[in-house]
Amino acid sequence: MENPANTLTLVQFAEMLNAGLSFRIIAHYGKNRHSLLNALCDQYGSDKGELRPDGHPYPWPSHSYADYYERLFGHCRHRITKVFECGLGTNNPNLASSMRENGKPGASLRVWRDYFPNAQIYGADIDRDILFTEDRIRTHYIDQRDPAAIDAYWQQLGETGFDFMLDDGLHVFDAGSCLFTHSIEHLAQHGIYVIEDVNPRDLLRYKEFFSKTSYIVDYVTLLRPNLPLGDNSLVVIRKG
Repeated sequence: MENPANTLTLVQFAEMLNAGLSFRIIAHYGKNRHSLLNALCDQYGSDKGELRPDGHPYPWPSHSYADYYERLFGHCRHRITKVFECGLGTNNPNLASSMRENGKPGASLRVWRDYFPNAQIYGADIDRDILFTEDRIRTHYIDQRDPAAIDAYWQQLGETGFDFMLDDGLHVFDAGSCLFTHSIEHLAQHGIYVIEDVNPRDLLRYKEFFSKTSYIVDYVTLLRPNLPLGDNSLVVIRKG
């Protein structure tokens, strides 16, 4: 697959994303070294964030999503009651978007369970071998490229009205747009739906995709010190 970082500079990407989206929020911040959410990522082995720079079960730099999520939910985390995440972090190297052999399947679900103490956590993945059940965590099979499989998941789950929904699955536009289209009805009216690990070219595709809808959408690029942007971007969706 073509690496967009090699063909599209950050300036070029910003100019293309800005076309038709002339309003921007630029926030500079210092790392919160007492962040509970980042500490939980370190504890369970999730690459969504970090406090320490080493000792992780994955070989790439951590994302900085936890910094952003803590700003979204830090003030109301006790009021979150339902969380859904697609992508448990398979450690099967033969599957797409694998966390590799040392990955910790279910790491982020355990992060959400601890961070949202009053929430039920629901996870889904195409790798049946890593499905599990723990206190306040339930997981089931899903294929996010298959509308019938997604619809079957929601029918089996029998839950709706989610406060927070995340797509941390295949990290490609076709899969992300398919999951969104067949899942967004289960988001609570004031909930937040996030698509993670979006590379710059797919961010532009999502911009076109959502331009035809009435959703409130933010295209969030998170810059880390001394690292390229890479896929450290989010699409954040709210209902209109």
